[in-house]
This record gives sequence, structure tokens and C-alpha cells, in this order.
Amino acid sequence: MKRHSGISPFFLEMVFVLLFLSLSCAVLLRLFSAARTTAERSAKLNAAMVLAQSAAEKVQSAQTPAEVALLFRSDRHGRKGGSDLYTAFCDADGNPAARGAAFRVEKAVRASPAAPGTMLEAKITVFSGDETLFALSTKKYCPDRESSP
Repeated sequence: MKRHSGISPFFLEMVFVLLFLSLSCAVLLRLFSAARTTAERSAKLNAAMVLAQSAAEKVQSAQTPAEVALLFRSDRHGRKGGSDLYTAFCDADGNPAARGAAFRVEKAVRASPAAPGTMLEAKITVFSGDETLFALSTKKYCPDRESSP
């Protein structure tokens, strides 16, 4: 009777199958992790874009420079570099929140004379922590009431 020494081919094949399966699982785990990170980043960027566009539409809806202050009356107000700076804090859904919120929206609005009216220039920046997520600039011409027909 002849006896074989060593590992049988069946067990050797099972070792290779298990090795391949574990490597495949590791690759898939990394792919799913990267996909989740990308999805979270995309959702955050999308929310930042909506917040910035909403603020830009408020600036565009203003008929006078004084009306901008009324539109952003719930925001913190200050001055920075010759511009009025309005700061708002929002949660992940875009609702107003406390200082420790997910987003900080800064709207720097500058009014400059433009014959015969005023040019409003706004730079809207959305932050998450110290990271700038999205920035948007807009301009709006407001004619003087006396010169309008």
C-alpha cells in the first residue's frame, strides 16, 4: 500500500479559495468605505450650494441696499473690509442653528455708487468648520427711485 505524504490537493485548493475570498472581501470593504465617504462629501457640498444659492437669491430680490439688511436681519452683523458681513449658522438640513452648527454662511455685501443708482456686490461663502465648501459671487444693480420711471 502506497502512502502519500504532504497536503492533499483538496485541502490545498480550499486554502487558495479562502485566500482569494479574504482578499476579495478586503477590496470590497475598501470600495464601500470610499463610496460612503464620497457620498457624505457630496451631500455636504450639495447642502452648501443650496445655502449659498438661497443667500444669493435674497440679495437679488433686494430693491434697495437698505433692504439687504432687512433680508438678513436674523444673521449676526459686522463690518469687514468695507463690506457688511452677515453670518448665519445652519444645521445639516439648512435650518438656523446655534454656533456649533454644521455650516457657517458668511455673506459679505458691498454697496458702491453706480450712476444713477447703487451696485450691490455680494460674496457668499459656506464653511464647515474651517474648511471652505462653496463660494459664490453675485451682483445686483439697484436704480435710484427718483430716476426710475
